[in-house]
Amino acid sequence: MFDKATGAVIAGPIAGNQLWAGFGGPCETQNDGDIIVLWDKLAHRWLMSQNVFSAPFLTCVAVSTTPDATGTFFRYAFPQANGFPDYPKWGVWSDGYYQHNNAFGGPNGFGSEPCAYDRAKMLKGIPHARQICFFAPTIFDDSMLPADIDSAAAPPPAGQPEMYLGSIDNTPPTSNVIYSYLFHVDFDNPGNSTFTGFGGTTPISVPIFTLSCGGSGFGDCVPQKATSRKLESIGDRLLYRLAYRNFGDHQAWLVTHDVTTATGQVGERWYEFRAPENSTSAAVFQSGTFAGPPGDTNFR
Repeated sequence: MFDKATGAVIAGPIAGNQLWAGFGGPCETQNDGDIIVLWDKLAHRWLMSQNVFSAPFLTCVAVSTTPDATGTFFRYAFPQANGFPDYPKWGVWSDGYYQHNNAFGGPNGFGSEPCAYDRAKMLKGIPHARQICFFAPTIFDDSMLPADIDSAAAPPPAGQPEMYLGSIDNTPPTSNVIYSYLFHVDFDNPGNSTFTGFGGTTPISVPIFTLSCGGSGFGDCVPQKATSRKLESIGDRLLYRLAYRNFGDHQAWLVTHDVTTATGQVGERWYEFRAPENSTSAAVFQSGTFAGPPGDTNFR
């Protein structure tokens, strides 16, 4: 951790599982990585997660008790029954913390697993806060992102479900859609919770793009300076985060992903999606691709 004003180190580096020292179980003993650290702008708290990648599979979550990241944390361990919870991505919403992971090796094989967590209870450290998950045993809906509020002054309309975006690589090498999903959660009556959009039922049209690495979206195809080693583009998915802001007369979601440009470079495609207030019918408001001048192969 660094002092924002001076850049001085004020704590760490520390192992990811150190937050769970004394907690017991795999959250304390395992240090498997894929850590997410997120600032809850509404509550002025820190959220940190680290998943356990061997059975029993867990999502380990810690929420700071104050705005001070060097202080104490409320700690939780949530079971993941559908397998190894890979590539976790989180978002803060008014009614919950939302996550998505790609589940491997569970009873249903590979699948897409969005989950919601009872933020109100976790901020108070109440034990047994509820986790509500949905699961689709398909690669179609992999690696989606939950929206993450960008401003405490601009939260979503009351009662609006959380939007996820993702699933950009289902028609390689090119595509002209991004798929949207909605998670309505009811922690008091879990059976009333719904997740809609699995299987590509709510596409959003976007300007056509070619996946990075020549259309595959996979592989280490991004050059670096002063080395022959190239970077992995992970161009088969949207890149973290999916930022959200409410402007009063409209709502906006911003996100990027890697593409192959007309000159063969790997560039960044960016989007601003908008929807009217009190609506989740999002569409592209503006978009573009940035890759630097022709011949510039530096990753941006």
